[in-house]
Amino acid sequence: MESVDSKQWSDACQYEMDVLHKNNTWELIDIPPSCKSIKSKWVFKLKSDGRYHVHLVAKGFTQIPGIDYDETFSPVTCFESLQLLLALAVLEDWEIQQMDMKSVFLNGILDKEVYMEQLQGFITPGSETKVCHLKRAIYGLKQASCTWNQQFHGFLTGIGFMWTHTDAGVYVNHR
Repeated sequence: MESVDSKQWSDACQYEMDVLHKNNTWELIDIPPSCKSIKSKWVFKLKSDGRYHVHLVAKGFTQIPGIDYDETFSPVTCFESLQLLLALAVLEDWEIQQMDMKSVFLNGILDKEVYMEQLQGFITPGSETKVCHLKRAIYGLKQASCTWNQQFHGFLTGIGFMWTHTDAGVYVNHR
C-alpha cells in the first residue's frame, strides 16, 4: 500500500469491501466466551489486462476440523468428462457457454460458527474489540468450496438438472 499504485490498490480493497457488505457476509459482534477468531489477509494481484484485483482471504489453515468445519469436499469435473462433452458438442452441434462468477464463494452459507478478526485498514471505529461473525464463506476457509458447491447443487437440481453418477462435477438436463 506504499507503492506508487496505492490509490488503485486502495480502490480495489474498497471494491472488495463493498461486495462483502452487499452480500451481508458478516456481522460485527462481541466474540462469545471460549471461542476463537481466525485472522485474514489481503491478497493483491495485478491482472494481465492491467486491472488491480484484491481478495480478502481467511487464514483457514488455523481452523480446527470438527469445530470450525466438518466437510471440505467439492467435486471437480474430470478432464476426460470435459473432453467427452466437448466432442459431443461438436458432433451434435450443441451451443457451448462458459461463465466466470465474481466472488463466487460468497454464495456459500456457513453451517458452523466462524469468527474472524476485523480487516487491517477497515476496523470499524467504536467497535475495535468486535469480530466478524461470518454468515457466508470467504476465500481461504476450509469449507468454502464445499458450501458453494452445496448452493450450486441445490440450484441446478432445482431447475431440473441431474447429477451424473460417473462424474460428480457434471450435471445433465434431458430435454
